[in-house]
Amino acid sequence: MGFYSNFSEKDLIESYTNQIDYQGKADKEIIAEILSRGSLEKFQAKINIQKSILNEQNRVIREIHGYYMNKLSKQECLQLIHSDLLTDKTINFLVETKYSQIHKNVENLKVDSETVIKAILGTFVSSAVSSVIIFILLYNFNFLIAFNLFLLIPVYVINYWIIRLFTGKTRVNLAVFIASFAATVLNCIYFFLIVA
Repeated sequence: MGFYSNFSEKDLIESYTNQIDYQGKADKEIIAEILSRGSLEKFQAKINIQKSILNEQNRVIREIHGYYMNKLSKQECLQLIHSDLLTDKTINFLVETKYSQIHKNVENLKVDSETVIKAILGTFVSSAVSSVIIFILLYNFNFLIAFNLFLLIPVYVINYWIIRLFTGKTRVNLAVFIASFAATVLNCIYFFLIVA
């Protein structure tokens, strides 16, 4: 009973392709397991079919992205995409999934007046909240004063999460990134005003 005997076909394919990709050849033990399950040619044919399907899915995803950027609807996209390898169900799933992902990413990157206002409000609220948290920690655990510069990291994280809560957008949004940085600068100002 060999090492690969308990591998599922998917795991066996993954191990085999990794060995081919990184070592240039498969070891004898995995070849013996493949041969015990059938022929090497059939196994390699399965791998080639999987690669073809993956390449086709990637091609369809690129098309979906292009159609979204050209402001075509999901229905128009579905009418334009055709594939000999993928089923209609798979194409529908890809269109639904990718359209929502792309839309979410585009909305997340958008900096509009509402985002800016929420980010500014979040800056002041988050800097106040994180300052209170840090001052309570410093008061209760005096030894943390020695790490005052390193405390900027958790302060920045607290600020970011509060601003993200206010705006509903992540740090890849420029307004959220700048607001998080500004809130951390405010924390430093508060710290120096209180300590000085």
